[in-house]
Amino acid sequence: MKILSFEAKSHKKDLLTLFLRSRFAIVEETHDADEALDLVKFYDYDAILLHLSEDRMGELEIVRKLRLARVRAPLVAVTSSMNEAARLRVLQAGADDLIVDALSHEEIFIKVQNLIRRSRGFQDNALRLGAVEINMNAKKIYARGKPVTLTKKEYQIAEILALRKGVVLSKEAILDHLYGGLDEPNPKIIDVFICKIRKKLQSLGVDDFIETNWGRGYMVIDHRQDSGTETQHQAAPATAPLRAMA
Repeated sequence: MKILSFEAKSHKKDLLTLFLRSRFAIVEETHDADEALDLVKFYDYDAILLHLSEDRMGELEIVRKLRLARVRAPLVAVTSSMNEAARLRVLQAGADDLIVDALSHEEIFIKVQNLIRRSRGFQDNALRLGAVEINMNAKKIYARGKPVTLTKKEYQIAEILALRKGVVLSKEAILDHLYGGLDEPNPKIIDVFICKIRKKLQSLGVDDFIETNWGRGYMVIDHRQDSGTETQHQAAPATAPLRAMA
């Protein structure tokens, strides 16, 4: 998952960012509100973390501006302490959640991850697509109930594609998610990663998890939904309109 972290004033390294990265999240940081607004226009984030403070409520304007920009990603405000009146202002401005005085970074991670998962259409605790299950808490993947041994980058690619099921991601877009524009290797490395993921899944009897959209990139489709759709179409009257082909 890819997260944008905004904090207007910071004089020390953000330990939360370090923790999120240790849990395989790709985190980009900015201390400038205008830069944050520019970034969300060009990049697809899974969540936006806003570090707010009760004594700097002027920063709350960024929440309103992000909402006006029609950002799809959940907006999560994080603060060490905040009175009730200030909390209400944050939520009224459009924040999807407000985390106050969390006991640990793990608590914030799980809350943000749950919001991301639900915003992408997954209601269960895991991402289930066909015979594949992605446990985002454990950062593990299972194929037909058996664990799949993936490297960090391979897992991140599988998770990124799963969270955007039905959407074609170009190799360049996947690279951006993995490296955030820093020291990016040749885009062909994505073909290598995809090939390795496929081979590991095929060894466990799954050969339809990642699909190639020639000339555009890669995508994941939930074949369980396809099966349900096909059944409905087969049962429909002959006069029913045909489904448009993708």
